[in-house]
Amino acid sequence: MSELRERIFSRVMLSVVKRLAHTLFSILLSMKKLLFFLLFTAVAFALQPVEFQSAAPFRSSEIFSKLDSLGANATWMEWDEKAILDPEVQKIVADKKGKIRASVEHGWLLNPAGKASLFALLEKSGKGEKLSVFEIQKPSAKKVPLDLLEPLDSKSVFRDYRETSPGQYEHLDDPNLRVTVRENEIQFSYQKPDADVLSPIPNFKNLPEPQKQMEIQSRKDFYAYEYSLMVQAFIASTRGLFNWQIWHWLNPGWVSSSQISDREIAAILASPEQGKFVRIFFQKMAGGGSVEMQTNSNGSFLLLIRR
Repeated sequence: MSELRERIFSRVMLSVVKRLAHTLFSILLSMKKLLFFLLFTAVAFALQPVEFQSAAPFRSSEIFSKLDSLGANATWMEWDEKAILDPEVQKIVADKKGKIRASVEHGWLLNPAGKASLFALLEKSGKGEKLSVFEIQKPSAKKVPLDLLEPLDSKSVFRDYRETSPGQYEHLDDPNLRVTVRENEIQFSYQKPDADVLSPIPNFKNLPEPQKQMEIQSRKDFYAYEYSLMVQAFIASTRGLFNWQIWHWLNPGWVSSSQISDREIAAILASPEQGKFVRIFFQKMAGGGSVEMQTNSNGSFLLLIRR
């Protein structure tokens, strides 16, 4: 009798375990389907642009207010339709033949580190305009040699400047930002001296090697910051000047070999004169000539384009 009870109990428990396993499998399968659905929905949502419609052309303040609300006040970089077209941007602005669509007016890229990039497109829509913001992958165009977009159209290149005299331009929002155009040279300058001046490093040559490297890296970071300021001040204030987009100037893979070296920084740190102009970027252009950026580390910057 005892043996019979054990057999019945075993069969009952086996049946219960099978039912529990089946129920658990059904739950897991349902959860998997739910997760897949949520993932698919999220991806589909990400592929859909955020759109703003206007029956009349947007005011500039409206456009940038909307962009700031989406970009958390980060810096949007204006796309130049005459410069290199990244594949990720081409999908948005071009037709099947690769030509920029007639309705396209302007575009801006937000390229934050560690986050998805956003591309905002302004285009005509009837008598009004439409602003669409897309989530895209990081721009992936392969590096090409830097060059001027000759022949230059001064009205387009210096659209944010006023011409004060032949070949002399002053920025509309900041008179400290100026441009001088000569036959074989274009010079951008910005002068607004800082209150703080870099101090020489006493006995730099005699410092222990680890401390030397620390000082070099510190100055290198400082020059990288000043380089980014010059890109925003000089490059971003023009349109149709170079074949690189603004974000290409900020891509280490495109510019690191043209920036100031550790050896050059060490020589500067060893010098008692810290206020002289230093070349922190130099690049030869494909069509001849060169581009260089200089700083005196005290609020004065130069961009020299020789052609």
